[in-house]
Amino acid sequence: MMPREVLSQCRWYFLYMLFFSFLIRVLHLATAIYMLVIFDTVVPSKSNPTLFVISAIFLYAIIIQTILEYLQDRLFRQLGETIYVRMRRAVFDTIMRFSNQGEVQKHAMDDLEIFKSFIAGQGMQTLISIPWIPLFLFVLWAFHFALFLVCLITAAILFSLTMIEEITLSGNQAESNKKLRESRDLMANIVKNSEVIGAMSMHDNVLKRWASVNDEYQERSRSAMRKAGIVMGISSFVKNALHIVSMTVAAYLIINIQGMTLGVMIASNILMSKAIGPILGVLGAWRGFLNFREAYRRLEDLLKDRQGAQEGLKLAPPEGHLSVESLLFFLDRERTILNGVNFQLEAGQTLGVIGSSASGKSSLARLMVGIFKPCDGTVRLDGADVHHWSQNGLGEYIGYLPQEQQLFSGTVAENIARMGDANSKVAEVVDAAKRAGAHEMILRLPKGYDTEIGPTGGKLSGGQRQLIALARALCGRPKFIVLDEPNTYLDGQSELMLLAALRTLKAEGVTVVIVSHKPSLLQDADKILVLGQGKQVMFGPREEVMRKLGHVSGVVAPTNDIHAIASGIAA
Repeated sequence: MMPREVLSQCRWYFLYMLFFSFLIRVLHLATAIYMLVIFDTVVPSKSNPTLFVISAIFLYAIIIQTILEYLQDRLFRQLGETIYVRMRRAVFDTIMRFSNQGEVQKHAMDDLEIFKSFIAGQGMQTLISIPWIPLFLFVLWAFHFALFLVCLITAAILFSLTMIEEITLSGNQAESNKKLRESRDLMANIVKNSEVIGAMSMHDNVLKRWASVNDEYQERSRSAMRKAGIVMGISSFVKNALHIVSMTVAAYLIINIQGMTLGVMIASNILMSKAIGPILGVLGAWRGFLNFREAYRRLEDLLKDRQGAQEGLKLAPPEGHLSVESLLFFLDRERTILNGVNFQLEAGQTLGVIGSSASGKSSLARLMVGIFKPCDGTVRLDGADVHHWSQNGLGEYIGYLPQEQQLFSGTVAENIARMGDANSKVAEVVDAAKRAGAHEMILRLPKGYDTEIGPTGGKLSGGQRQLIALARALCGRPKFIVLDEPNTYLDGQSELMLLAALRTLKAEGVTVVIVSHKPSLLQDADKILVLGQGKQVMFGPREEVMRKLGHVSGVVAPTNDIHAIASGIAA
């Protein structure tokens, strides 16, 4: 859902806000009218009862004003929450959809938070009070045209300063925010790779690189603050000068025009402050408004490709017939990752994918589970386009083990249950762990399946993370499983259990694709696909492909030999 659509759906909120804002501005007149009545009527009459009654009346008006301001503040906060809740699913889905295609907006949720905070905060409340400035100008005009003119000129000067602030800050603020994000991203990457940095004495080099990006942000931020400071300084002078000029004009009118009183002078000064208050608020909140506007634009750009997307028909569980048709994939046109890949698998067959480094094996794995969208060609499961189906519930029928296993903060059981309610899936979780050969290992953890593993599984070893990720892939007994280097961190015993699990899956009629540099994992494969430099070098029955790659019947050559031979054939 696009931001403008959400704002359109919430238009009634804005109408209520305008109504509340109008009532509050009317009640703001109470202070000025109170001063007028006190100095022009009560003081000359020297009547205590009149003083107390009028003070009580205006005190009641201030109480009502306070209640209305509280309700308006709640309304703004409720609007911010409503917008956030309505948009977060669309933003999350779009981030996940494009996260591996070079189009990721890693800070989109931050943009949504900025969007919400501005709507719910003082920035929007200040903007929505600007339409009522003419109310104060009208009362000043009723007092005297000269007072009206002073306030009007002051308001025009402040509006001009707002335009100057927009011109001087908008570009600088956008660049400053961009550099801030680059600095934060680089620091997050540095922290993630702290072990490598420490082990290879990269500390000074990394610090220099981060400091260079951070210094650019600091310089642009200082420049923006200097320009904003100049504008705010001028606006402060104008505000203070207004008090002097308004008092001078009012005093002159009292001296020279009959009917002008001290009460009018004080009341007009209060009204002028109320009239220019929203403009001063806009000037003070302009940087926040610029951040809001940039966030709005980025969210519009992020979600525009999702416009018109609808939930498709949820298909029946697949049997596992896989068809890859004329596959072409690239992240940029300067480098083609896969080109002309064609093969088919029947349900229940096992495919081994081998090839040299950077031959496109992992990209093919991501294409087969719908993470990537082909630039041309199609990946079909039971005849349906995997990428489209993946948007409508295919994931529950698929098991996927990526090359880099990423776990989530939570318990072991929750991770295996794919972050669902593990308590309602106890049998499935334990079954998946046993099939992956992870059950005994999990029981030895401090709290077994209830062990908190920390962010990204940082409390576990590489082998433990891989076994849990494998169990997650097997949870729910999916009919199509893709395993990308599933034994990278496994020891000999765990690898034997993995082989046993693969044989069990084959016996159960599950279609399995294994990307591996170890031929030992492929001994039960029905078909072998050899990739080289992004192209399909060879595809066929395992024995035939292995024979062509230089294998003697029943003997598996070393891994490096396979890569070398595959690369040679590709060349």
